[in-house]
Amino acid sequence: MGHKYSRDDMVAAIANVTLRDGVSKLTFRNVAEELGTSDRMVVYYFPAKEDLVLAAVAALSSRMQLLLEEAFGNDRRSPDELIESAWPVLKKKNADRIFRVFLELVGLSVSGIGPYDRITHNILDEWADWLAERVDAPNQPERRRLALGVIARVDGLLLLRHALGPDAADEAARAIRMKKV
Repeated sequence: MGHKYSRDDMVAAIANVTLRDGVSKLTFRNVAEELGTSDRMVVYYFPAKEDLVLAAVAALSSRMQLLLEEAFGNDRRSPDELIESAWPVLKKKNADRIFRVFLELVGLSVSGIGPYDRITHNILDEWADWLAERVDAPNQPERRRLALGVIARVDGLLLLRHALGPDAADEAARAIRMKKV
């Protein structure tokens, strides 16, 4: 009798494959190969490709959340202070693979490819709500507006880091008047 895998084992394998190969190359076969089992075992837990993608995003979102908590902290601060404290954390090597997947999701989303469009929308919406609680502003609508601005700048820096390299992103960070890069 073959080894039975739990749903958690499957999710861990899905996350590993996604970090290694990217979300667009996530398949039942490569998850099964990661575990040393059959495609059917994976399909038993995740009947559709969208289920695989959602599991990958949930697992990696948890990891991203830990990075973001380290980066932004819990105190309310100005957008500039949030970005200044976040950039040193977000540019670490351990963050690169997670944000590479996030940037891939964004690319697939803006191409109008489902389910990536819905998934990316939900991730960004949740991140904006979470970050709004850390922005120092007089009311919730203003905190949300400023949080979106922080996301735009951070994502821009991450895009430069992955497309042009760390030096270009650090130069851009200095150009937006961040003291620590």
